[in-house]
Amino acid sequence: MEPLARFESHVAGRNAQVVIWPDRIEWSRPGRTTVANVLLVILAVYTVALSLLIPACRPRFKQQGRQMLAMKAVQSVASQRDGLHTAVAVVAGATTISFRVPHGDAERIEALIRDLVLGTHPAARG
Repeated sequence: MEPLARFESHVAGRNAQVVIWPDRIEWSRPGRTTVANVLLVILAVYTVALSLLIPACRPRFKQQGRQMLAMKAVQSVASQRDGLHTAVAVVAGATTISFRVPHGDAERIEALIRDLVLGTHPAARG
């Protein structure tokens, strides 16, 4: 199954990759740069080797932020101009998630989410 939309956005003030599926919205922060990845691999190899010698030194790596919101939990969707972007706000319970997108994409993204929530999008029926 292919995603219905994929775009980059600011979520909670940070860059994120957003993917809209028929049943959910997912977003995650992109990984580190290539140089940082090489340094992390070297550090990980060193840490793992050290942790085999000293069990108390097991590495604890932070996961990149990844979140998901089920379409059936979405109560409303709205958009509002936010400087150079438009904020598409998705409300689910007491949580509001705002995706900052270019003005030209906001109406399409808002309509897609609204149609999925209402069940009028062809992908929502299947």
